[in-house]
Amino acid sequence: MPDVALAGDYEAGVDTAFAAAVGRHVIGSPQGRLGVETGVMALPDSRLPDLRRVFRAAQTVPASFTLWHAPGHALAAGDAPNAEWIGRLRTADALLLVVSGQGGLKAAAQRASALRIELAVLDLAILEPAQQRLEARVTSGPRVERREAGEQLDVVTRARESLEAERPLLEGLSTREAASLRGFGLLGAKPCAVACNAPDDEAAATDAQRAAAHQDDWCVIAAATEAELDDLSVEDAAEFRADLDLPGVASQRLGRALRCALDHVTFYTGNSRSVNAWLLPRGATALDAAAAIHTDLAAGFIRADAVAADDLIAAGSMAALRERGHLRRVGRDYEVSDAEVIQVHFSR
Repeated sequence: MPDVALAGDYEAGVDTAFAAAVGRHVIGSPQGRLGVETGVMALPDSRLPDLRRVFRAAQTVPASFTLWHAPGHALAAGDAPNAEWIGRLRTADALLLVVSGQGGLKAAAQRASALRIELAVLDLAILEPAQQRLEARVTSGPRVERREAGEQLDVVTRARESLEAERPLLEGLSTREAASLRGFGLLGAKPCAVACNAPDDEAAATDAQRAAAHQDDWCVIAAATEAELDDLSVEDAAEFRADLDLPGVASQRLGRALRCALDHVTFYTGNSRSVNAWLLPRGATALDAAAAIHTDLAAGFIRADAVAADDLIAAGSMAALRERGHLRRVGRDYEVSDAEVIQVHFSR
């Protein structure tokens, strides 16, 4: 379950965006000196009810994100943010930047750019002393350590130059080089989605602008109103959303943007007890899928059966697909595609 931190400026409405995302599913409120609030945002998934019927399962378990924020803390130009809060942000798997949508998408994009500049300033405060330490290590110590320090210095220097030129931190770095920066907890290296918190009467138009611009790692919410919909019946809540002319619930839009930013795919498992949706990084293998379910499955992995969820729903059962020869038997290195059902065979 990826850990996602919400951040924004003081005018963005981060508190209401968090409430709109997690509804009643707050699991930690508040914690520590920061007063961190934590909640679970389940991702609505239209395939789950159909898969439940296929497997005749007792329940469904959607994929989800863990979201958290620290009320009262914000990214504000010229103000030094709380160091403990920034340290906590550096541990997150991804960031969800919340910006005010007042004035439309163009104004929101300018606010998002300002937040990214603040993140870059915070990262430079990490990279500058790191560069100095590495420069010292390059000239002293065993040869192997000097060579390793030199390689790391090259990556850190290029990352710093990118930030100073207002380019993306990881621009021009290979996957291996980017991975070598992981220990620094750089905010600009994290997957980042943007939630545009628009006024009720601007939300639909702003979302149309977002869609036209193909900004799939953005979403539009009307946080103050949508945060209150959990208190209404399903019918009344749907009526309010229809008035806003926004597609689906807030968690659906937020989840889509986060999945895009993280570049994750969804896969499913099923039996008579439950049908579960899981998240995996794109490019992950059947062995990775087994490990996501349980480490024992990965340790004893033999093979997996893979099928597109829509094909399984159309066929009505795994047995029907097997009889038609449409069930693929795959090995540990098989790359899992989005919306596949995976059944792992393993030795106990």
